Amino acid sequence: MTYHQPVLLNEIILALNPQPGKTFVDATLGNGGHTLALLDQKAKVIAFESDENNIKIVKQRIKNKNLQIIHDNFVNLDHHLSEKVDGILFDLGLSVNQQKAENRGFSFNDPLSLDMRLDPNTQDTTAEEIINTYHYQELFDIFSKYSQEKFSKPLALKIIKERQKSPIKTGKQLANIISNFYQDKHCKSKINPATKIFMSLRIAVNDEFNNLKKALSKSLDIIKKDGIIAVISFHSGEDRIVKQFIKQNHLIAIKPIYPSPQEIKNNPLSRSSILRCFKIS
Repeated sequence: MTYHQPVLLNEIILALNPQPGKTFVDATLGNGGHTLALLDQKAKVIAFESDENNIKIVKQRIKNKNLQIIHDNFVNLDHHLSEKVDGILFDLGLSVNQQKAENRGFSFNDPLSLDMRLDPNTQDTTAEEIINTYHYQELFDIFSKYSQEKFSKPLALKIIKERQKSPIKTGKQLANIISNFYQDKHCKSKINPATKIFMSLRIAVNDEFNNLKKALSKSLDIIKKDGIIAVISFHSGEDRIVKQFIKQNHLIAIKPIYPSPQEIKNNPLSRSSILRCFKIS
């Protein structure tokens, strides 16, 4: 099986400095790439993951007594930790298997779903519900707030017009509507024109910004003195939350770290990533 390639892996290991006897939280387990590297240094890892499919992948991939997997969103990390830890990693990107899977709704090519919930067992609202029932102002707010889509207004109107003809039920349907809109406007995009709208819907469905704010706040009580918190973000909104958190709490932060040209070449999904690390004194 081909696993998701972890972003900024060497930089994470250098920043967290895992050693035997140290315990780290991987707040976003994914396919386990970062966790595996921490375990290789004989550290203990408590990993959180909302997606049952990712948990199944990691349980098949990693057999290590130093790994504890918790099926829950990282916003609830304080509910599961009885002792303080040496470091916490938040990798805020989706795994490749999530991005490309059918019947999940994350993919532009998904012919089966427009779901986008990371954990359907605990979440109610889907992207399909948002796209088909939210009013114009609600759609505009999501598109503009979460992705700064420059065509938020006309795209919201276009989607409402299309859903009146027939419900929008799949990622492929929605991506085609957005692509056709861009073609009608004679606009070219370096990335798939549906990227920003899909991202904004995923953030809204999973309440990602609010969960990040809450988890960062809780992390201050969970981490040991001189412990390191590392956050890999892929979106300016996420990065802004991290920067504001560092500033508001007067934390000691190192300079932001970006992927090297070689990493971007080897792993194009890393191109928009940024790593911010800060110490709890």
